[in-house]
Amino acid sequence: MELELVGLNLEGLLSRAAQAGIRVRMARRVDERTMRVRIDAAQRETMEALCARCGWAMREVRAGGFLRLSRWLRAHWTRAAAVVVFVALTAVSSQLLWAVRVENAGRDAAEIRRFVREEGLLPGRPKRTISTAALREALLLRLPDLAYASVNWAGSTLVIDCQEALTGEQVLAEGDGLDLVASQPGIVTRLWVLSGTPAVEIGQAVRAGQVLIRGEERGEQGSMHAVKAQGEVTARVWARGDAKVSRYVERTVETGVVRRRVTLRSPWHVREVRGAEPFESQDASVELQPVVGLFLPVWREIETLAETAVFRERRSDADAASLAQGAAQQLAKLKCPSGVEILDKWVDYSMIDDEFVYATVVLEYEWGVAVRADDAP
Repeated sequence: MELELVGLNLEGLLSRAAQAGIRVRMARRVDERTMRVRIDAAQRETMEALCARCGWAMREVRAGGFLRLSRWLRAHWTRAAAVVVFVALTAVSSQLLWAVRVENAGRDAAEIRRFVREEGLLPGRPKRTISTAALREALLLRLPDLAYASVNWAGSTLVIDCQEALTGEQVLAEGDGLDLVASQPGIVTRLWVLSGTPAVEIGQAVRAGQVLIRGEERGEQGSMHAVKAQGEVTARVWARGDAKVSRYVERTVETGVVRRRVTLRSPWHVREVRGAEPFESQDASVELQPVVGLFLPVWREIETLAETAVFRERRSDADAASLAQGAAQQLAKLKCPSGVEILDKWVDYSMIDDEFVYATVVLEYEWGVAVRADDAP
């Protein structure tokens, strides 16, 4: 299996891979930040875990077993065609509406079903023609007594979830006394309470687990009643990424010494014709040549091993700081929700033993932090 590795100090990655028991059968640099390696397919997960832990990116370039797959496709072409047709039909059907499910409608269920028919939400309608936001607004205009309404997709099913407004003793009957708490630290920017009592104010800093909306309300007689806290709390929150970059870069240069290993390969047998000992540091490339004159699937595999030497050069402080910041910012973005707008950014640098530049990036964004107390992390 051939993999493409992207990151800094890739030689250090190969050293860690060897310590983890990963046998690298080929390593070839593409550029300063990219290297292609060949490992056993059984060790792919170990390499992927190592890359994820240390901040390197990994992409699969080529996997083995191509000839086996080709023979299987030729022998079972009808089955392969059926699979292709099934996948195509599945892809098409996943883009269509197949069902509408109404939840928690109560006495408004009949009116919501009428709304569904009038909006033309019938099976087979393309999902791209349906706006969930527009449907939600239309439903709230049609039924102003609703306290809450949402329209979302669950696969090919359109789920309409709503709840009547509850007040006084009716809230008490339906409530279960759950608070809404903060899922992470932040500074409150927006507060909307549907039921319950707000426990924080806009501009207030909150910590993870702090109560935002209490599950209680004051009744007409002044006594407190347990209710199901409902609402939304938006806060400015932060994601942090830390990365380090060596102030030195190692460059690989070929020395001109070359060895070649020749192997005859067929679907039934593999035989090494000419052996070659690997270099301590090398680039490797493979060429497949068909054996001319034979009407059998036989190939000559020529593996060229080119000895390389590693030279160490010092990066400029500006380049090292820029690379460290870029890596730290990428790690911080991975901790942010997809598509969120970054409102602010802070960067801090430090240096240790004149060897590494450390960068810390903190990204600020707005996010809903209110969750049920029993769902809090």
